[in-house]
Amino acid sequence: MSPLLAAYVSTPAIVLNGTVDPGAAGDLMALTVEETTVGLSWCEATFSNWGARDAVPGYRYLGGDPIDLGTPLGVSFATDGTDTPVFDGKISALQADYPADRPARALVFAEDRLQDLRLTRRTRSFDDASTADIADRLARDHGLTADVDLDGPVRKVTAQLNQSDLAFLRGLVRGDDGEIQLDGDTLRVRRRPDRDGDTLSLDYGGDLLSFSVRADLAHQVTELAVTGWSVADKAAVLETADDADLAAELAPGQRGGSAALAAAFADRRERIVRSTPLAGDDARAQARAAYLERARRFVSGTGLTAGNPALRVGVRVRLTGLGTLFDGEYYVCRVRHGYDLAQGYRTEFDVERPGLESAR
Repeated sequence: MSPLLAAYVSTPAIVLNGTVDPGAAGDLMALTVEETTVGLSWCEATFSNWGARDAVPGYRYLGGDPIDLGTPLGVSFATDGTDTPVFDGKISALQADYPADRPARALVFAEDRLQDLRLTRRTRSFDDASTADIADRLARDHGLTADVDLDGPVRKVTAQLNQSDLAFLRGLVRGDDGEIQLDGDTLRVRRRPDRDGDTLSLDYGGDLLSFSVRADLAHQVTELAVTGWSVADKAAVLETADDADLAAELAPGQRGGSAALAAAFADRRERIVRSTPLAGDDARAQARAAYLERARRFVSGTGLTAGNPALRVGVRVRLTGLGTLFDGEYYVCRVRHGYDLAQGYRTEFDVERPGLESAR
């Protein structure tokens, strides 16, 4: 077993209205919390809904107290005596199940504070603004603090056309090769190489319970081009991206998807035609972001480990016991923390990396 990620059994702590509720934790039957690179973490929890409340038998939940629409909900797991939060949001949906052969159940569904952005739809424009400028404005609109580190271009006009603030932000950030994460009340936007995540070690046959991984050339290209029209220069724009843009993310000796594609089949060049950049730097940013999005998914996998709240999006995992091609470091792009009464606490995760290890 890896010394850096120990297996343990943990029951989640449930926080309602800012207070730990031991009764809710005792009634918990199942829990799922998911986080991805595009923001908006969500939680689904199932509680037993029959028992004594104030010494009176009856339904324990869905009477407006302690669980109701809009109730703040937090979830954390204990490691080494310290509670580590994995979710903080508000309840947005309630469900009651009344099975024929089991006690009644109450289900709650919650999202983090990016729900505010998801539920706000607007049409407006931003003049002479970068993605970082707009992200800062959106964060302030919703009472969040922005922590944005993107080097994207300043665009003359950026239009939000009948989009939610979240969909608008996601599109801008994706176009500048960024990822979104909400950390408490702080909206963080970073490029993948610039995210400060820990590195955890997992070993197949030990704390890595299962893993499925694939190296796939289906969507790889050797060059990706973006075309547009420069309004200022009154000239066509053509910008490209290729494996030179990926070089800094490949470990020494790794083969990227572009090189593997060219060696196994042939060069494959594609052009993006769905976008209309109005300047060369905008086209360049779009080409680089689109190429890197594909290249980083050359090797992708899904794993399962004993539950660990330190496993979050942005963390890197070093996997061993998989053989020459697939041993090594991966980037965690999706995490699902799950708990139930049969399996306890486990964590499922998706990973990506842009290269294959060289044969030894």
